[in-house]
Amino acid sequence: MPPFVLVDGSYFLFRAYHALPPLTTSTGLQTNAIRGAISAIQKLMRRIQPTHMAVIFDTPEPTFRHVLSPIYKGDRPSMPDELSQQIPYLHNLIRALGIPLYTLPGAEADDVIGTLAKRAEKEGHQVLISTGDKDMAQLVTDKVTLEDSFKDKPMDVNGVFEKFGVWPNQIIDYLTLMGDASDGIRGVPGVGAKTAAKLLTEYGSIGGILENVDQIKGKVGQSIKDNVEGITLDHQLASIVIDLDLNLTHDDLKLRDPAVEQLRSLYTELEFRNQLQSLDHPNNPNSSVYKQSAQAIQASARPQQNIPTEDQADSTSVDDQLGQSTYHTVLSQADWDTLFTRLNNEKRFAFDTETTSLDYRIAEMVGFSVAFDADDAYYVPLAHDYEGAPEQLNRETILSQIKPILENASVDKIGHHLKYDAHILQNHGIELQGWYFDTMLASYVVNSVATRHGMDDVARLYLSHLTTTYEQVAGKGVKQKTFNQIEIETAAHYAAEDAHVTYRLYEVLSEKLKASPELDNILHKIEMPVARVLTHMEENGIELDLKFLDQLSVEFSNTIQNLEQQVIELAGEPFNVSSPKQVGEILFEKLGIKGGKKTSTGQYSTSESILEKIDHPISALILEYRGLSKLKSTYTDGLQKQANNNSARVHTSYHQALTATGRLSSTDPNLQNIPIRAEIGRQIRKAFVAPEGRVLLAADYSQIELRLMAHLSQDEALVHAFQHGQDVHRRTAAEVLSIELEDVTHDQRRQAKAVNFGLLYGMSEFGLIRQLGFSREESQNYIKQYFHRYPGIYEYMQRTRQIASEQGFVETILGRRLYTPDIDARNMMVRKAAERAAINAPLQGSAADIIKIAMIEVDKMLPKDQAKMLLQVHDELVFEVDADLADELAPKLADIMQSVVKLSVPLIVEVGKGNNWDEAH
Repeated sequence: MPPFVLVDGSYFLFRAYHALPPLTTSTGLQTNAIRGAISAIQKLMRRIQPTHMAVIFDTPEPTFRHVLSPIYKGDRPSMPDELSQQIPYLHNLIRALGIPLYTLPGAEADDVIGTLAKRAEKEGHQVLISTGDKDMAQLVTDKVTLEDSFKDKPMDVNGVFEKFGVWPNQIIDYLTLMGDASDGIRGVPGVGAKTAAKLLTEYGSIGGILENVDQIKGKVGQSIKDNVEGITLDHQLASIVIDLDLNLTHDDLKLRDPAVEQLRSLYTELEFRNQLQSLDHPNNPNSSVYKQSAQAIQASARPQQNIPTEDQADSTSVDDQLGQSTYHTVLSQADWDTLFTRLNNEKRFAFDTETTSLDYRIAEMVGFSVAFDADDAYYVPLAHDYEGAPEQLNRETILSQIKPILENASVDKIGHHLKYDAHILQNHGIELQGWYFDTMLASYVVNSVATRHGMDDVARLYLSHLTTTYEQVAGKGVKQKTFNQIEIETAAHYAAEDAHVTYRLYEVLSEKLKASPELDNILHKIEMPVARVLTHMEENGIELDLKFLDQLSVEFSNTIQNLEQQVIELAGEPFNVSSPKQVGEILFEKLGIKGGKKTSTGQYSTSESILEKIDHPISALILEYRGLSKLKSTYTDGLQKQANNNSARVHTSYHQALTATGRLSSTDPNLQNIPIRAEIGRQIRKAFVAPEGRVLLAADYSQIELRLMAHLSQDEALVHAFQHGQDVHRRTAAEVLSIELEDVTHDQRRQAKAVNFGLLYGMSEFGLIRQLGFSREESQNYIKQYFHRYPGIYEYMQRTRQIASEQGFVETILGRRLYTPDIDARNMMVRKAAERAAINAPLQGSAADIIKIAMIEVDKMLPKDQAKMLLQVHDELVFEVDADLADELAPKLADIMQSVVKLSVPLIVEVGKGNNWDEAH
């Protein structure tokens, strides 16, 4: 008879979270802990085939141990949001699989497991406890076995002695003596694991040790004498409770039939492709066709199948999902000659590269795939080098043959994220021409928020097809293979599918775009050309002054240490300023500051919004400490690591399909988050420099979103201010306060500026209260007077809310659609946030369209040998230009950028020059 299985669910949760990469769904929900924990539980069940079991989780409520010791588990970091949001899904999934799950507020999972184990043992059952917690070793007996299911290492009575050097009935004393820093069990100073085991072997127990303490010489004996009270407390903390009052019988813990429809719903939301498909597989015991007990489900559940090749087809194959198709692997010269002939004759095809890395700067081509239609797809392997790999065509020879085709602008290339493929081809001396249709960008233009825009997500949404994922063919984590190490049979299906799916997405998305000429224009006249410009910008990079960065890093480090010391002095005791948990305890318990709010984990929230509301000098210091620490790690330290060793240039990667509004974003490094207006941000910008003989030009649109507000709202006062070159913030202050322009003070202008920009982002009266220090009445009066003087802005905001609600999207001046899925949400907070986003989206989206067009037009006129476009940050473009050309080029840049669209008010571009970015800005 199989043993009664008790699973430490909290251990499984944390172990899976830290072991797996941060896998996420298309909505941004991280799922690595869910996947890992469920996989481990099911693996355990397939092996043991239990009839009764329970998965036990901790709860956020404090336990008796927290009452006994304020430091109990006090050094543990707070649970990341990315983990805590996975817990409800994991609980629901376990229950839907028919597995009993139990939690008891105020008790730890250890105590529930201990109680159930002892109860089952008394009833004559064998018990298997699955955990990685060494404390559980105290429960081991002839009938109770321990194992870490992630390591498949069972531990019986003898195993406990082999591992710890003491027997299970000595484990509590062992932990008491040596301590456990992670649990806040202090232990006896000077006594480690070996000493604790030696003492217990000699004296049997803590009682025996205390009775004979005078015989224990040296520091250890004295330390035991000095810590008798602590030993008593630690013994209580280390002891697992085995007599909780649990309202459970053994029958309550019997495995049940799965809830198939609930599983279907969960698998769909979590985007667990294989599991979702398995529900309707006729031979799968989880399916609605073949339903049986959870015990049988886990006993007979088949492992994940290998990826199908041309000779294998299952319910996930492209044949079933996308219509009949054939995938070809091109290994022989004859097959290549046939394909090459077709490549020479076709005027349009989908193309995709397979490489050794996602980092285009170091990636090499392993092979490429093409599809000319929805019937066939071809994979040409060129550099698979695993042991036993078949002979492949010569990469250099093949690439030299297709170079003229890929560089022929009259041959249309279809791809998914063509910018990446262009970089790879560039690495091999090929300049991709004929960029015709990028399905990633097309998906983004059709609806930027419908899904993430990777191929897997787009295929699922628009083709109802679950693609083969990279992890399925390459594995996960540290054991993941690079593509050149994957067997060609498996790689060929994956690669050919990429080209085939890309072609099918082109067919579907091009039809959707044809229904809207404006959207079709945005793809072909803005996004596709910008992708080409960005490719060159990424390859150009920008030079860094590494010595200056190193010096700045040292200065930041000194300032951070000084801030830390100031915080500790105000706190009155040393603590880890980087620990949100300890910060919360200092603020809201030690200092008694009001406004503390605990999260679902039981810890105080110390987010930026919370700290900003605290009227105490320590909060401002903590915010400054955090901000500077982040800048140091991200920029002064991070930039040095990201710079090319040979050129000292850093090459940011631009992303076109991430933001909801059309704005570009960048990573490695993220240049959008440098605090532009703060002095510290200016210091960082000084590190971006021009090489000898060149200068940097920075061309920046002035107040572009306010100008767009004037154009879209047609407010007479705002339009008049811009048309006549007035200081719009000074004009606003004069209008709202009913004073003359010359009488507006600096502070009044500052307040008006905050309102002008704040209203673009839907700032409420409460925002004014927080930002300007207004009372609620003053804030209400200011906004009322503002809209009285600028009625067109008020009408624009009301009209935009109504449009968003009626049609579900708003538009930029060029017709880009910005969808607002939460505009009619029942939750008022969610709905209000959607309204604010809807008001801002046409402004931010139009600004994004304008600067993209500017990039395209400027790129056409740049003398390529004498000037390069390097960066796009917010409303600014940065160029590297020959020093003797800069003064001539600057006004030309301004003219082009100011004339890309015609608005009711003038667009103004300010161009600066300098040896570094700060001087030019």
